[in-house]
Amino acid sequence: MVGEAVHPFRDQVVLATKVRIEPEEVAEYGVEGALRHHLALSMENLQTDYVDLYYLHRVNEDVALSDVSLAMGKLIDQGLIRGWELSQVSLDLLKEADQVTPVSAVQNLYNMLERDCEQTIQPYCLENGIGLVPFSPIASGFLSGQLHSTSQFEKVDDVRNWVPQLSQENMDKNQPVIHLLNQFAEAKGVTTAQLSLAWMLAKYPNVVPIPGSKNRARILENLAAAQVDLAPVEMQRLDTALNELTIHGHRGTVEVENRQVGYNRATHTKWTN
Repeated sequence: MVGEAVHPFRDQVVLATKVRIEPEEVAEYGVEGALRHHLALSMENLQTDYVDLYYLHRVNEDVALSDVSLAMGKLIDQGLIRGWELSQVSLDLLKEADQVTPVSAVQNLYNMLERDCEQTIQPYCLENGIGLVPFSPIASGFLSGQLHSTSQFEKVDDVRNWVPQLSQENMDKNQPVIHLLNQFAEAKGVTTAQLSLAWMLAKYPNVVPIPGSKNRARILENLAAAQVDLAPVEMQRLDTALNELTIHGHRGTVEVENRQVGYNRATHTKWTN
């Protein structure tokens, strides 16, 4: 569907896709062979002969990252991909990979509730010309002000069931953040979701947030955040106010394969991610 939609203007869009590799396929085909196999399938599905950004979806602790980085470099040299990226990675792993084949971007958790990367990943990215692609920039919807402690996530695979900030207790405790955003958003004539996106766009030149939504109205709302102008004095006031708040429940920015996580609601069973 995506490939068909962008095919008429393929050269005007940045097309990204992800790959997840398992030790079993690496043992049989090697790292490069496994990457080539998945890339070929992705390019066929996307109706393209190259991919702009090829993401490694989390680092698998059983697959050498240096081997992955080396193989990505070969794909770049052959024109099959324009750049490669890492997802949910620590600074040490980013440096390790970047030394073998320069990394184009990092997709890590970053929003007003999760700001650890401002002190870790982001300084290195800025210094080395690496893009930061924050996922969950609206904190899984919490910063939109539409979620409350009574909100229910019915689907068992809904990621919000195990986001710490979205537990019933923590959503109540984190309401001061919403109160703060409401004050700033009302003064600007924007929504709190738009404000949270505009904040990170104004904060750093290398940030490209990727809010997810299945709702057309929400997608258009998020896109309009790019038109929200925050003056330096407004950014300073907002950052100062955010720094004074205590955030309850942290997911953390680093997640690797084979890590077990639990759900917020006791009605759900645990699963292995």
